[in-house]
Amino acid sequence: MTPHRIRRIILDNGLRVLLAPDDATPAVGIAVHYAVGFRTEPAGRSGLAHLFEHLVFQGGGSVPPGDHLRLVQDAGGRCDASTRQDVTVYHSAAPASALDLLLFLEAERMRAPHITEENLRSQTAVIGEEIGLALRNRPYGCYPWILPKALFSRSENTRDGYGETADLAAVELSDCREFFTRYYAPANAHLTLAGGFDPGAAAELVRRHFGRLPGREPPPAPRLAEPPARERTRTRVTDPHARMPALGAALPLPDPATGRDAYLAHLALASLLSQGGDAPLRRRLRGQASGVTSLSVGCGLFGVPMETRGPDLLTVFAVHGPPAPRTAGGGAGGGPGGADAVLTALDEEVAEVAERGPEPDRLGRVTARWAAAALRELGDPAVRARLLGTREVLFGEAELTDGLPRLLRERATPERVRDAAAALRSHGRAAVLIDPAAGAAA
Repeated sequence: MTPHRIRRIILDNGLRVLLAPDDATPAVGIAVHYAVGFRTEPAGRSGLAHLFEHLVFQGGGSVPPGDHLRLVQDAGGRCDASTRQDVTVYHSAAPASALDLLLFLEAERMRAPHITEENLRSQTAVIGEEIGLALRNRPYGCYPWILPKALFSRSENTRDGYGETADLAAVELSDCREFFTRYYAPANAHLTLAGGFDPGAAAELVRRHFGRLPGREPPPAPRLAEPPARERTRTRVTDPHARMPALGAALPLPDPATGRDAYLAHLALASLLSQGGDAPLRRRLRGQASGVTSLSVGCGLFGVPMETRGPDLLTVFAVHGPPAPRTAGGGAGGGPGGADAVLTALDEEVAEVAERGPEPDRLGRVTARWAAAALRELGDPAVRARLLGTREVLFGEAELTDGLPRLLRERATPERVRDAAAALRSHGRAAVLIDPAAGAAA
């Protein structure tokens, strides 16, 4: 890639614009971020941020409901949307010749999304089906949503993205209109363009399509800080669709806004523990005959680093065999297998890193592989626009997206990774044991 320096513009209505041109890319990516997510939505309205994403995705203004997607596809492009803890993002990619069309479509739904009774009831039903498919009727569908509930104490930080069925059923048009007025103001949004375009011409198009939208005051930023987690907790849930038991574990991460180097060291540690077939944690579990068939360790609720600010998780997920049976003498069969074997192996491996530090050569290989994968991902202009906008909304540093691979290699030193492991040993941890229903594993 040959990206140019990022250019920032603020329109009179408060909309913040990032222009990230790239001469080597024949396509253009657009992302519109609104600074509201499922933990910043109004109290008592769980799931409203995600429901509103569905409503807005249908388009708005002069574009008939449902035609937004069709017009993008007819132009040779694609579009999607997602709701995260602190942001809701709509992103598209198409040939550079479609830039004018993409900006027009985004401006129309920022101006006047189709908030109608028919659209509301239709999308509420769609989300009900989504909840069934993704959560209730899928093996391990409760993961990762169970982890914030197990580790955090503030109600805002324990919400899942789908919301409670009763809350969704109670949403009225007035709720949606109030949500639009409060959170979908231009001053609460960021527009990001990445890819093959001329920045001067693109800036004029942005002003033409978005400059006349009325300005409104954005809401104040929420306070979501958590007290330090010190206890180690354990809970159980039953999954009627799981055929093998599983473990989900969550440990607190440093805030990437105020503890950047420590956060990067935790990111490197997560990769060090589990990346590759010869990863230390995988080797230790094999040596303990734990019966683990699937293992992942990652930073962030969805495995994407620096996708949220404030309270976030280092996560562990393992599908494993049952614990060993009790001995004839009545002792616990805590030997091979079971969640205890996974947690013990995790504790032992973290303790070893905390005491001896990571092997420098292996740490270098792990961070290099992570950096290479991150750079490959940025070749997609829609992905790059989405990540640039996310880091700008959350940290005011869109440049983190291009610079993160280099920062990880430079700042995740063996000493800092050792300190990260020591911090994990001293902090609390939530473990959730996912049990198959009786007879499910037969």
